[in-house]
Amino acid sequence: NSLIQSSYSLDIVEQRLILLAIVQARETQKGLTENSLLEVHASSYINTFNVEKHTAYTVLKEASKSLFDRYVTYHDTNPKTGKDRSFHCRWVHKIGYEDKSGTVYLSFTPDIVPLITRLEENFTKYEIEQISKLTSIYAIRLYELLIQWRSRGKTPTFDLDLFRSQLGVEDGQYK
Repeated sequence: NSLIQSSYSLDIVEQRLILLAIVQARETQKGLTENSLLEVHASSYINTFNVEKHTAYTVLKEASKSLFDRYVTYHDTNPKTGKDRSFHCRWVHKIGYEDKSGTVYLSFTPDIVPLITRLEENFTKYEIEQISKLTSIYAIRLYELLIQWRSRGKTPTFDLDLFRSQLGVEDGQYK
């Protein structure tokens, strides 16, 4: 759950693009590695999120530019000292867009691949259809944060500052 509990700010299209890439990697059954060049077609975006063709082409092209600069902050425990550490890493190390087909090509960074792989191995799996109707990045993040507690039947009390960070709410936003 390191990835779900991490802090990041993505817009709705970037978040959806990442989710579609993960689904695409799963469906190919080739596994996800740092060398995997994933393809997300505009048709997948159109069908999954019920948007117009022109809209999908436009937003995917923009997201393919902006996602390259996005990063995630995650925490883990130093195995030598037992102390908490914080890391920042980019989501993708390569991303491109093909105009004619409306296809985004991307490779996740070596730091992100194991986090996604562990996410799939653990109980926090969810199907993209469950979030396809959500139109707010905050709603998607809230869903992700809550679904990891599904098997326990109750959620813990969230620290407000940590919760705001996990939702990607910037300082000064939504006082």
